Amino acid sequence: MRVFARSRASEGVPRTAGGTLPLNVRISALIALAAVAVYCLCCLVYNAPASPAKDRIKKSATAFMEPYFWQDWQLFGPTPGSNNDLIYLQVRMKPSASDEAVESSPVEIEQAIDGSPHDSPLNPTKLPGVLLAFDAAANRYAGVATKFKKLAPDRRDAARELLDKQFEPDFEEMRRFFSVQAKALYPDAQIIAVRATFKNRRIIPFSERYEVPEPKEHEQGILATSWMDYVPGVAE
Repeated sequence: MRVFARSRASEGVPRTAGGTLPLNVRISALIALAAVAVYCLCCLVYNAPASPAKDRIKKSATAFMEPYFWQDWQLFGPTPGSNNDLIYLQVRMKPSASDEAVESSPVEIEQAIDGSPHDSPLNPTKLPGVLLAFDAAANRYAGVATKFKKLAPDRRDAARELLDKQFEPDFEEMRRFFSVQAKALYPDAQIIAVRATFKNRRIIPFSERYEVPEPKEHEQGILATSWMDYVPGVAE
């Protein structure tokens, strides 16, 4: 009875070893193999050296590879960065409750933050990414604002007001972030407002570093924000 029950129970189980696979499995396998074949073919065409044959079919391969499967080689040596971004923070504060408000000298904060992930390699901070976003926003703002010179004088104020409104979320994030940095610089002061100046400094190429006289690293101004009210409590 045990042998009979075991054989009866196994009658309805599909047997694939040494037999034909079910139709749906075969269709799925063919679709997967076709997708892999198309991907491999497009990879070969996309990375192949320039040739007349590639010119004829590269448009289709490029449309398939970009923007999800391509690799941005700007991350590596062929196109290294040529400038260092700098952010100078200035603080308006009262050193004590009875003192008059004073403005601090500008303090460069970005280079120290950029190097901070090395202090904790197992759990690196993401603060450099925040400043990278601020640098990008400052460059975009400055790029649009410089075009206002071509506008008629009576249109410039309206254009700047519209631009300020567009970048309002970016500057609000800056105000909060720079408030935290100001409190870290002057923990005992009564801080009133903060202001940031964005600059960049050309990196001297290796081929020029040993020239005589030594090349100078000139800084170029990008954008100076207006005074932004300090946000109390964000540093706590």
